[in-house]
Amino acid sequence: MSSNSRVLIVSRDEMLLRTREMILGAFFSVNGAGRVSEARALLAGSSFDLILLCHSLSDDECQQVLDLVEELEKRPLILAFNGPGNGADKPWADQQLGTDAGPYGLLKKCAEMLDFTLKSKAKTHA
Repeated sequence: MSSNSRVLIVSRDEMLLRTREMILGAFFSVNGAGRVSEARALLAGSSFDLILLCHSLSDDECQQVLDLVEELEKRPLILAFNGPGNGADKPWADQQLGTDAGPYGLLKKCAEMLDFTLKSKAKTHA
């Protein structure tokens, strides 16, 4: 895939949602949803290559998003973000990542899942 890959982040924590949108938005086309209803609207209008379900979501909210994914023609990859004390295995996720991975770990994991090679946008001087 490419930098045109589409990522949907679903999180109830507004600050984490916006921060993760900025981090991933440097390389991918990113949309964020703070509620399942927002995710439903975004999924109805666009296709996504990766959905990131944040640790701020309840199990029920994750299941609601997964139910929406089941209705899609093309199934996106699912990345579950596990927070402290929330490291239970999530067999429904294609990959899992702990919050201790930090911003670069998140970017690296998403790039890996989307088969995208990260390259610095900074220009080097000779």
